Amino acid sequence: GRAQWLSSGSAAAEHRIENPEADHERGVAMQQRSLAYQPALDGVRAVAVALVVVFHAGVSWLPAGYLGVSVFFTLSGYLITSLLLAEHDASSRVAMGAFYGRRVRRLLPASLLCIAALMVARLFGAFSRVEHLRADIVGALLQVFNWVRLAGSSSYADLFAGGSVGVTSPLEHYWSLAIEEQFYWVWPVVLVALVRWATRTRRSSTTPVLALTVLFAFAAPLIAMVFGPDAAYWATPARLAELLVGATLACALRAAPAVPRAARHLAAPALAVIVLLACLLPNGRGIAFHGALPLFALVSGALIWSLQTPGPVRSVLSWQPLVWLGRISYGVYLFHWPVDVVLRERGWKLASPAGFVVATAITLAISVASFVVVERPIRLNGWSPRRSFVGAGVATACLVPLGVVLPAPMPFIAVDHQLLTAASIAPVGTGTLAPLQTATTTATTVAAAAATTSVSPDGAAATLPSTSLPPAPTRPVRVLVVGDSTSLYLAQGLAAWSVDHPSMLQADVLWHPGVTLLYDSVNTSFDSAKEFRDARQIIAVDAPETVTRLKPDIVLVVVTLNDVVNRRWSKSEGTLTPFDARYRQRLVDRYRSFSTTLLASGASQVLLVVAPTPFHRFVEPERNDPTRYAVQHDVIREVAAGFGASAQAGKVGVVELDQWFTDHGHANDTTWRPDGVHLTTDSAHQLAADYLGATLLRRALGFSDPPG
Repeated sequence: GRAQWLSSGSAAAEHRIENPEADHERGVAMQQRSLAYQPALDGVRAVAVALVVVFHAGVSWLPAGYLGVSVFFTLSGYLITSLLLAEHDASSRVAMGAFYGRRVRRLLPASLLCIAALMVARLFGAFSRVEHLRADIVGALLQVFNWVRLAGSSSYADLFAGGSVGVTSPLEHYWSLAIEEQFYWVWPVVLVALVRWATRTRRSSTTPVLALTVLFAFAAPLIAMVFGPDAAYWATPARLAELLVGATLACALRAAPAVPRAARHLAAPALAVIVLLACLLPNGRGIAFHGALPLFALVSGALIWSLQTPGPVRSVLSWQPLVWLGRISYGVYLFHWPVDVVLRERGWKLASPAGFVVATAITLAISVASFVVVERPIRLNGWSPRRSFVGAGVATACLVPLGVVLPAPMPFIAVDHQLLTAASIAPVGTGTLAPLQTATTTATTVAAAAATTSVSPDGAAATLPSTSLPPAPTRPVRVLVVGDSTSLYLAQGLAAWSVDHPSMLQADVLWHPGVTLLYDSVNTSFDSAKEFRDARQIIAVDAPETVTRLKPDIVLVVVTLNDVVNRRWSKSEGTLTPFDARYRQRLVDRYRSFSTTLLASGASQVLLVVAPTPFHRFVEPERNDPTRYAVQHDVIREVAAGFGASAQAGKVGVVELDQWFTDHGHANDTTWRPDGVHLTTDSAHQLAADYLGATLLRRALGFSDPPG
């Protein structure tokens, strides 16, 4: 075959050595010309990168598109090992400096360009809430991003299971590049040692490589068992078997290059299994997080092996548009995720046809420009290994300190301890809390014109215009906010209002991310190992104790996302959804019992918040479904209405925050909720000033309508 090169998405491999400077490299180049260029392998790269790109867009029908990365791993192991074996066969050695120089020129330019562009974007205000961006940049530059991610507090499930877009790092995808780069640094040395051992012992080089593959294949589930699902997905030893499956295939084809024509019949089933598993396996959990990906790599290896002989699938994968996408797949993989993050921060729905087309078009444009202007010229410039290393070292050395001194991020969920302390509820001590009543008869106007719905003692809904404050109370109204992360910003908005109205209101908060009232069940939508312990502590233990200690006039209960996900109470019953009568009744029972507990602990009133319906893009389709939140909202209203007909009439009500957001044009307002879930500091303060402060004050004082 004629001398050509193979571009390889996240795993690049060239079929020639550009401008060899020694007889050895000229001999290697001649030998490598026998490695005929296979357009179908570019087609495989195209399929793999397409799976990843579509998956990251958040479409519901491809929950395991991350398997495309595994396909890349196996293809990388195959190509790199094939090139190393060809060079060794040509001269009985491998020029390590030349090999690493080619790797540096192929992989680093686009990678460094992407990181530099993200750093510039950060200087102009982008990614301002990514708390670990500095560490991410350094980890990506030093090719250890996967270990940086493992050392952090977040998990893979957090990333794709409801994490807000405002805190998503634009470098999350560099974990796979780090694993490949670590493999490239070590594998040539190991392979040469194994080949020389096989030569001395008159054995096939396939034997030791296969043994190493089996070793790491068994190590993957052990790592998952000992260190958990994130290690099984991110740790280099847990993923090496996927690369080594490709390496074993390369050794086997070296020993027996004649592939039977019947192999072509395996291509279609292998490709179908890859796509089918990407559609059927779950995201954030399942076999991929229990060390089973080496088995999937066997399917990728079977596909590569079957493409060594002509057949229908090989012809399809050699289609020029697929080949073209495969050639630029490295850039597509590098740039698509930062593009996705930027667009989502600006409210784009990438799972929609229009959003996906826009994101893909931008990604392809950047990738083509990078390939034509940066990647190909540098790869083909014929620099010596030494010059390549110096250039890469200088560029990296310049970017690392710049990454360290980037502007500090502003955490998305930022606790303002000083504000909360200033507004906190004053302790009662050993004395008796004075009764809450009005001190004057003069109303104070506030800038609000909406309405909220509460439940009157007879259970009927009563409209309460929120246009004015009631008469001033004899003491500040004591408000305790309890709930998940969305409750924090409500509390801080009330705290700011309290600082402006110190004689009218005091506010405290008891919150934890992901709190749910259904803590006696297992969340089956995503990994939530800590949910039971944390939620039970907040809801069943801390909340009643805090109410007893603070004696609040109002407890404001705010729980959102985790009360609508799929749950399992018992294996025999299986997974239930909010649309199941059993699930719904348990939600009713838990809201009712929690309200009763709070009242029994000393709260004067409990107000259940109908929170604004989230509009963020989640990987789990159930958390994108507004009808699920409608079930939760109806449950809240039903529970409050039930108290209206009981001995505790008037003590449990509803705050219709969802309706207020809709009436005031904030339902899908990204300036109020940039991630579609959480308020910002400014919008929380505005909400308290325009609506919530006056509403809670009137409720505490017993006014159903403004006086006058």
